[in-house]
Amino acid sequence: MFDNSEEKLTQGRGQDSQAERWKHLDRYEQKCFKARIKAYDEIVEMIDDIHIISVRYQLSFEDVKRAKDYAFGSGVSRNRFIPDSDMAAAWKRLTLGQGNNIDEVLLKHEIFESDLVINQGMNQPDAHNLAQKIYPWSKLLKEQSENQ
Repeated sequence: MFDNSEEKLTQGRGQDSQAERWKHLDRYEQKCFKARIKAYDEIVEMIDDIHIISVRYQLSFEDVKRAKDYAFGSGVSRNRFIPDSDMAAAWKRLTLGQGNNIDEVLLKHEIFESDLVINQGMNQPDAHNLAQKIYPWSKLLKEQSENQ
C-alpha cells in the first residue's frame, strides 16, 4: 500500500469546482449526462445532509463526509467516475429520511470503499470490488429492477 496523505488532506476540503469535477468527461458525455451532473452538483452543494444521514443511520460524521466527497465531490475527477442517477437518487432519499434498505447498502458501500482508497491506500477498482462483495449495492439494485 502507498501513502496518499496528500489526498487525505484535500479530501472533503476545497471541493473541486464543477468544471474541474467533470473535466474527465468529453463534451458529448457532459451533454449526455447533463441531468446526472446537475444531480451530483446539487448533492455537493447540500449543507445538512452529512449530519442528517450520520444521525439517522448512526454512522460517524467523518465517514459520511468522506463517502459523500468520494462519491459525488472531489473523488469524481480523481477516480474518473461517471455520474450515476441511481446513486444520486439514493443519496437524496437518504437525506430526506426516505431511504430504503438498498440505499443504506449504497451508503455503507461508499463508506467502506472510500476508507479503503483514502485511508488504506488501495486502488479504486480493487476497493470497489471488495466493497461490492460486502455491500453489493449494484447487484441488489439490479435484482430490484428485475422484480418490478
